Amino acid sequence: MGGWMQKILGTTITVKNTRNLPVPSSQTRHLPAHPLKPGEALPQTLPNATIIYGIGASLLFVASFSLFLAGNWFSGLLVVVIGGCLVGFALHLLKHQD
Repeated sequence: MGGWMQKILGTTITVKNTRNLPVPSSQTRHLPAHPLKPGEALPQTLPNATIIYGIGASLLFVASFSLFLAGNWFSGLLVVVIGGCLVGFALHLLKHQD
């Protein structure tokens, strides 16, 4: 129970059997949030195909919504499935960039 507390406070803790545990003096009192400097992250752009597939999928979802409102359930479901395929292609290309 006292192991992590010793490292932070740097003091000795008395246990139930009244013996003192030594504390290493090489421990620092202030723990850094990030011990190593992060590397500079270069800005990445989206692949053109991902953008095109995303725009196409959003247009298909709007078209399917209007088909649902018009009462064309089969056509609306078909267009939703095609839009879902485009979203899948966009996410696949986003994950597996060159």
